[in-house]
Amino acid sequence: MTSADQLKQDLDYVASAVRRHEHPLGPPAIYFLWALLVPIGFALPDFAPRSAGAYWFFAGIGGGLLSWWLGQREERRSGVKNEALSRRIGLHWIIAGVGFVLCGLPMMFGRIEPAAGVHSYMLVAGLVYALAGVHLLRPLLWIGVLMLAAYAVLVVASPPYAWTITGVVIAIGLAWAGIAARAGRRVDAVQ
Repeated sequence: MTSADQLKQDLDYVASAVRRHEHPLGPPAIYFLWALLVPIGFALPDFAPRSAGAYWFFAGIGGGLLSWWLGQREERRSGVKNEALSRRIGLHWIIAGVGFVLCGLPMMFGRIEPAAGVHSYMLVAGLVYALAGVHLLRPLLWIGVLMLAAYAVLVVASPPYAWTITGVVIAIGLAWAGIAARAGRRVDAVQ
């Protein structure tokens, strides 16, 4: 290979990496992970309400740590490390975790009945995801909008199995985002 060909290949690689990080989609594996965790956790209030808190405590922390590891792995594989974006994403989700804990305080201290207060988790989740979509990873915007709509349905109508149906719809949205992120990676690889 001539040095001109090698230089062109190197520049194409850099251009592809820059394009990929102009509008980052996120690692597909993270979307698929949460597409698995969400419907299970969202079905629990309908079928095993006493287990939901413990599930989300462990799934939230474990899923968060696994998501962090998957993000780091993606950066190593791609060879492009955007430390500023990584810090913003990490800080966003840490603040989200604090928000979820604070959301549960009134229920833990008996100020609100769990059946009445559990809906606030959906409001916080919708805001957290929508803002992540606005500021960090665009596919999360639509997941957040779905969660905000689900919050409205849960508060206004409270239909049977609303949590389970919401979990399935959000899981489909997360899987779609994972497929889109995977397709975006393929497009970048071809260019």
